[in-house]
Formats: sequence, structure tokens, C-alpha cells
Amino acid sequence: MSILEKIVLNTKANLVHKKAELSLEQIKSSLEDLRLPKGRFKDMISTKDEAIIAEIKKASPSAGIIAEEFDPVKIAVEYEAFGASALSILTEEDFFMGSVDYLKEVKKATALPILRKDFMIDEYQIYESKLIGADCILLIASILSDSQIENFINIAKKLELDYLIEVHDENELRRIEHFEDALIGVNNRDLKTFEVDLGNSVRLRNLFKQKNIFIAESGIQSREDIDYLKLNNIKVFLIGESLMRGSF
Repeated sequence: MSILEKIVLNTKANLVHKKAELSLEQIKSSLEDLRLPKGRFKDMISTKDEAIIAEIKKASPSAGIIAEEFDPVKIAVEYEAFGASALSILTEEDFFMGSVDYLKEVKKATALPILRKDFMIDEYQIYESKLIGADCILLIASILSDSQIENFINIAKKLELDYLIEVHDENELRRIEHFEDALIGVNNRDLKTFEVDLGNSVRLRNLFKQKNIFIAESGIQSREDIDYLKLNNIKVFLIGESLMRGSF
């Protein structure tokens, strides 16, 4: 069983407990009362010649503990000062040591829009994302069927959440390229093997003829990497580990 498969199984198990503590109906009721604003994620990254989505994460299966001293609010404020256009926050608890509480805390401390980085496999998580203050959700093509992707997008639209569909290869790209309003993210890290290839974004960018915003994710270590990607018509970059370690 791959790490990705283990994460998905673990997510399913955790959702059973979450739903017992706070039902979907309760979340929907809260959302009706709160009338939260429309997500601004897409707007913030679409108008710039170069946009960085700065990621906040304590750990990952491939890297282990990334930040022993982990203060998500402090990191978010530093990213905002650094010039980030948006934030990505890991909320998966067991493999990435994330938390929905981190997202809620950061939302209060910064004006930057936030991508909730998690493994979305149930509509519950989309409603929950809106409730905790996310502006955008992540949909990973490799763990979702075509019908799930379409259903989750319809829910996101209803909730006025932006949505980033993550792909890793040409087959996944072809499955989702007809979603005109989607942000398209190419993960340069193979989630099954965790090997990284920065050229993956370039290959898929060259195959993609639609007008969607195209995002390079993972493996971006330096200014030279960004310049290389920009030469290949990629202008938005999700950067995590190198920023967290201060090595970018």
C-alpha cells in the first residue's frame, strides 16, 4: 500500500469521528447564519506576473519534521511581509501534523487568501473548509473519480470557494482540463513514490492549451527554478519546504 493510499484510508477513518462530533447538517446551519464572504484566492494570484503561494506545514511523509519550532501565525505574517500572494495550510493531522485550528488562527492574523491543503474525499470536508475560513480547496485527481470531482466542484461553487485541481500526469490532466474555472496545479512530487521532477510542470504546461491558471507545486528550491518555470509560461508557484526551512 502506498503512502497516499494510507493517507486516504486514515482520512476516511478520521471523518467518522469528525461527523460524530459535528454533523454536516450542523455545519450547513452555521454557514447559513454566518454568510461568509466569497473566496479571494483566484483573484489574488491571477493578476500578477509572478505569484507565490507560500505553504505552512510542520511535517511531511517525505521530509519528516520540517519545523520543530512551529508557529503558524508567525510564519504567515512573515510570508505576507515576504510578498506572498496567498497561503497554503496543511490541515491533515497524522501524516503532515497539520490542523484546522492552524488555518482558523492564521485567518485572523493575515489578509492573504488561504488554500486548505488536505485530502478531500467527502463533501463534509468542503463545507468544513468554508466554515473554518478557507478561500480555496484542493482536489487531488488521483484519489477522486470523475463524478466526485464534478460533484465537489459544484459544492465549491455553491459555497463560493475557489478550487485547485492537482494532477501529476497527462492522463489526469486530460480528465480535468474541461473545468474552465479551475486552478490547475501540477505536483512535481509523485504522491505514490515521492520522487520529485521539476520538469513535470513544464511537460504538462506544454500539453495544456486552455486558459486556466496553471500552478507549479513541489520541488521549487531557488530563484533559478522560478525563472526556469517562467520561461515555460508558468507564473504561479506553490512553495513549501524550502520556505519553511529558510533555504529558498
